[in-house]
Amino acid sequence: MGLTHWISLASALVFLFVAILAASNAKRSPLAAPLGRTCAALFAYDALEVLKHLTGRDELFALECAAAALVAPTTAALVIRFLGEWRRLRPLVLAGAVYFSLVALACIAAVVVPALRDFPGSEAWAMALLLGIVPEFGYLFVRLWAHARVSDAAERTRTQLLVLALVLGVGGASSDLVSIAGAATPRLAALGLIAGALVLAALSLRYELLERVETLAAVYAGAIGSVALLAHLFLLAVLGEQPTLLALLMVAVTLAAVATLRPLLAMRSESRARTAYLVTLGRFSAQMAHDVKNPLAAIRGAAQFLREERAQGRSIDDQAMFVDLIVEQTERLERVIQDYQRLGRAEAQRAPVTVRALVDEVAEAQRAASSKHTIRVEVDEDGLEAALDRDLVLGALENLVRNAREAMPEGGHVTLRARRASTHAIVLEVEDDGPGMDVRTQEQAFDDFFTTKATGSGLGLAFVGRVATAHHGSARLEAVEPHGTRVVLTLQT
Repeated sequence: MGLTHWISLASALVFLFVAILAASNAKRSPLAAPLGRTCAALFAYDALEVLKHLTGRDELFALECAAAALVAPTTAALVIRFLGEWRRLRPLVLAGAVYFSLVALACIAAVVVPALRDFPGSEAWAMALLLGIVPEFGYLFVRLWAHARVSDAAERTRTQLLVLALVLGVGGASSDLVSIAGAATPRLAALGLIAGALVLAALSLRYELLERVETLAAVYAGAIGSVALLAHLFLLAVLGEQPTLLALLMVAVTLAAVATLRPLLAMRSESRARTAYLVTLGRFSAQMAHDVKNPLAAIRGAAQFLREERAQGRSIDDQAMFVDLIVEQTERLERVIQDYQRLGRAEAQRAPVTVRALVDEVAEAQRAASSKHTIRVEVDEDGLEAALDRDLVLGALENLVRNAREAMPEGGHVTLRARRASTHAIVLEVEDDGPGMDVRTQEQAFDDFFTTKATGSGLGLAFVGRVATAHHGSARLEAVEPHGTRVVLTLQT
């Protein structure tokens, strides 16, 4: 093999390593799945490039061209996940996936359709890929540049490294495509891909493109990737004259490499999920026990007093206050149970509410809970009224202010705002000047059980989202310049 093909083989190893590493982190990082798919497509492209050189089979060249087409949509999906704009830009991803999949299908069909036999690797093939790559990735580079401008230092570094990996990989591949299309440009795909692969590996391990990568997972990924590469080299040496069998066995080796890790990953993922569920259930139970304990203690104390009075032969006719206390605390217990039922259902029971009074109540309660933070209230009209479920909205705002306090150091500021959005809608905002959260965390923040806190249950913001839905509204997170977070609740009244 020549130097170019050795470089392709090395980049295939790196891409396989990162793909396995992503698979090991699939349950904990939103970037794991798109990163794994991108690296798997790049691994297939590089491996097929080497196989084509060793065997000279046209079928493998057609598959290589198909793999090249599939790299583009998987890479675009990775970038959009990184930007935290998956929900907003999903149509762009789907449109690109359909377009590049059609190009890939045309390459695969060339194996059996004589009319398409000359399409893979042709000028038309190169122009088709460039027509999809240039506008899609041009837009994504603009979005990455805008994202880097408003990010903190750590996120800016990650963004710059991702841009570098894209420039090396996409730029190198594009140089080959431009050359195939007829322009006199050097072909830099092999060098660009190996450099891009190394940057992606560094970004995943050192700069946390994948969250909380464990050393053990990285060691397993490297070991399995190395064994798979050695197996590929052995098959090339033994079966170089039998390309069909060679291709099938190399695919089998790659699948076996991933499958080897799957039982361990599944066991560890299930263990983590079970532990997280039990921790959440424990915290939920502890909170419920706390809420039930006080009224039960009051009921027991009153009942014991009345029983002692009867045991001493004294009349309890004059002890109506203790009977009333038992009734009151029983009613309180009933309300606690109803509140927990409603927490799960978040069903709005609307009534007229003075918004200023509601927001002031939240602010006063949170000021009493912590004197280390300043809590301000801004309401655009004191007489603002709305038909809301007071208890649900109160609980949501308390959750948000408490989260804001916990996210900030001492001396931080929390601002509660309320304004009328339209005749039938109001907007409630809770803004802090804490460290903020990255865009990927923002996109997941309202998911059930998602939390970045070591002691968090992941239920607080999920409940806030359900409260907004119960009021036929929406909840969203916004970054605040230069740092901080704003939660915006839009509620239909």
